Amino acid sequence: MPKLLVGVDVGTQGSKAAVYTTSGKLVGRAYSLHDIRYPGAGRAEMDPEQLLDAAETAIRQAVDQAAARGMNPRDIAAVGVSGILVGQVLLDRDGRVLYPLITSLDTRAEDIAARAARECEPLWVEESGTSTLDAYAAPFLLSWVRENEPEVWREVAHTQSVGPFIAGRLVGQRQPVIDHTHLSGWMVGWDARSRSFSPRQLDAFGIPQEILPDVVASTDVIGDVTSEVSRRTHLPAGTPVIAGAGDVMQSNLAAGQVQPGQAVDVAGTTSILAVGVEGILPEASRRQGLLYSLGTIPGQSLYWGYVRSGGMSLRWFRDEVARVGENDAVYAEFDALAEDVPPGSHGVLFLPYLAGGNPDSPYASGTWLGMESGTDTGILWRSALESVAFEYHSILGAVRDAGMDLSEVLVTGGGAASGTWNQVKADVTGVPWRVPGRVDGPVLADAVLAGVGVGIYPSVAEPLEQWNLGGATHIPRRRSRALYEKAACIRAELLGGPMQEVFARTRELRNLQVEG
Repeated sequence: MPKLLVGVDVGTQGSKAAVYTTSGKLVGRAYSLHDIRYPGAGRAEMDPEQLLDAAETAIRQAVDQAAARGMNPRDIAAVGVSGILVGQVLLDRDGRVLYPLITSLDTRAEDIAARAARECEPLWVEESGTSTLDAYAAPFLLSWVRENEPEVWREVAHTQSVGPFIAGRLVGQRQPVIDHTHLSGWMVGWDARSRSFSPRQLDAFGIPQEILPDVVASTDVIGDVTSEVSRRTHLPAGTPVIAGAGDVMQSNLAAGQVQPGQAVDVAGTTSILAVGVEGILPEASRRQGLLYSLGTIPGQSLYWGYVRSGGMSLRWFRDEVARVGENDAVYAEFDALAEDVPPGSHGVLFLPYLAGGNPDSPYASGTWLGMESGTDTGILWRSALESVAFEYHSILGAVRDAGMDLSEVLVTGGGAASGTWNQVKADVTGVPWRVPGRVDGPVLADAVLAGVGVGIYPSVAEPLEQWNLGGATHIPRRRSRALYEKAACIRAELLGGPMQEVFARTRELRNLQVEG
């Protein structure tokens, strides 16, 4: 039996690759940064070809590391790829990239999303399981290109999500495909019942069906590594590549989310909280800001919310407020300062909307409230940690109100290393926060998914559940929980009332600067 599997995750900040034995031992890993361009206010783009180069670089380095540790690359049985759900790669008939990838940090299509909410029949509530129309949803990004870049749009023959684009390039694929998880990552424009695109929604949005990829299963083999790709990645030519899945779903699986009622905190650049369910919950679907997607495991689905600039707010604090340089070790120093600050941060409230707000607060921006002369670094940092926890409080509350009991939240991503942050989240939400037995991230689930695709494992859940037993659990503290519950109510009243006008008037100030 072949001994090695490769997982590749194409995230927002960079591409990760890892090589595992079939027993789950990590024998090689690498990371390659992505370039994110900010060409204007509310805009954030990436070059799909640069993403491909980063992914191939990470694969090559991970394979070489495994080889240096005595592993034989010829024993690689399969490759699994996951990718960011947001962003469409536009291709012409020859497979050439036509336009930059518009990322989740970009808000240029917000007016198009708002127009769809006003003018279109809300088919997405019943079909896609969500009432949320946000700028990053694939139909609105495509509509923006159609309306603003007509010369580009005339050349579009295919549109493809990031992970399937990378996987397709590894095998020299010409006809794009999409798995069910990436399909549901369109947010709207798809139908949960048919597990395919929704002709009625796409017609309403003006998206032609002929540019859409074919829908396949996550474990389907889509082709074999080409000789040219083999030279660049050191993967053996002929290695099967499977269709893969979205990074949110794979992060959840890698953390051990295999049962309904378990939630996963993906503590990354965009902080994401996903709750496992067994199907659409109508009350949750009507909640603005909650999205519904299909899980990787057959029959599993998710409700999830997000803080567009959750983890990014912490990085921004380090780089632009504290100005201590790109040193990740400083996060632990900030946490130590925050430990000496009581829950509630002495009344200082941070609103983490550095990349814009949610559909119910479209003009929101990053804001500190309640500061005074004694406000120091520890207070500001704790308020930033609490800001994401308060957003999670709202998400979990909506799922609970829809009738779902929650057992625990598993945390993965870079933020999982912060015990201070994990405890804050547990105290604010009232749900135990557990760091699973291993925190490899999506690459672990990608490798297991590849193993299922070529018959090494009978299911995805079995090995991942076993490998993630144990880990540190943060139990909600009663006194902190009581204080935070009161603070959450005050925060919700502020956001639902006076802050809406503040955000709108602040947008006017920003527009004055642009006009000037």
